[in-house]
Amino acid sequence: MMILSILIGLGAAVLLLTAGYLFGIRRGRQARADLRDQNLAAAEELTRLRERDLQHRQEDESLRTTIQRILNPLIRQEQISFDLAHLESSPDQQRDLVALLDQIAEKGNYAAVLLSDEQGWTLAGSGGAADLDRLGATSSLLMLLADRLSRDGSPTPMSLMVSDSDNRVTLCRLFSVENQRLLLTVVGVTAQVTAAALDPALIKLGAALSRKKRPTAEE
Repeated sequence: MMILSILIGLGAAVLLLTAGYLFGIRRGRQARADLRDQNLAAAEELTRLRERDLQHRQEDESLRTTIQRILNPLIRQEQISFDLAHLESSPDQQRDLVALLDQIAEKGNYAAVLLSDEQGWTLAGSGGAADLDRLGATSSLLMLLADRLSRDGSPTPMSLMVSDSDNRVTLCRLFSVENQRLLLTVVGVTAQVTAAALDPALIKLGAALSRKKRPTAEE
């Protein structure tokens, strides 16, 4: 009887240990499964964060590109205005006019630059410019148009622009020197031609046109 009790006790202990072991295995498997699910969820969240970060960076890059595309023409115009405000001049009036127009064409990247009077007569043109006569005729027509627009007390246009099918622009900037009306006409692409960009060059041109030869002592 005593031996039977001992055997029963040992059997119960073995069953208890086995049950605990199996329970531990089951808990371990569940813990590993939970940990695996957590790792998968963390990996998915990390992937979503990376995709979101990539999307934000792409949006930021697109925004920077858009802003740069908008600002580039403005920056270019400011650069042209700055360059045209620092033109170099020479003592000889006629040579100075041609040199100034050449500098305007170079710094503004214009195909042609023409200085004419209100009758359309050419005073000077940039070197290498083609068909200055036709450009002078265009300037004369635009001057007539400006005069018509200023009739009946209306404000006088200070610049007129004509564009063609090749995306080229002809801009006539009207200005006066010693009560003489003049036109500065430039030809270029749309993004490079604005009246405001030409304004600094008018000061140098006005000075060159106003320059008089000093009388000699014999005179």
